[in-house]
Amino acid sequence: MDSHGKVSIEWIGDLFISSTNGPFNEAGVKDSIVIIKTSILNKNLKSWRRLEIWDEETLTSPEVFPLMKATTQWYKIHGCYASAVVIKNNLQRYMVENLIKSGTPIFTEIDIAIAWLDEQSP
Repeated sequence: MDSHGKVSIEWIGDLFISSTNGPFNEAGVKDSIVIIKTSILNKNLKSWRRLEIWDEETLTSPEVFPLMKATTQWYKIHGCYASAVVIKNNLQRYMVENLIKSGTPIFTEIDIAIAWLDEQSP
């Protein structure tokens, strides 16, 4: 199966930022998770924060929701003390709140999400 969906990552201090582009199939989600986990493990921080930024086309299939939720738990186990996701539409909001059910706060503006993350402490 060809991988669909792209993720780009960057670190700003202890803030891990992942930006997603396009719709993801299961292979795309799995490939992205490998990239993300590798970066986090290589950074080797005791505590860190996470910001996900979804473009307007970021969607996925229901089969990967449990994997996404499990990855959120993996983040916590590996030092993530605060997470936020920036979405572009109500379908994405529904996915995060009702299907992935990670409890991650949802924002529509990047600067507001970053301000909220800046207020969190380990």
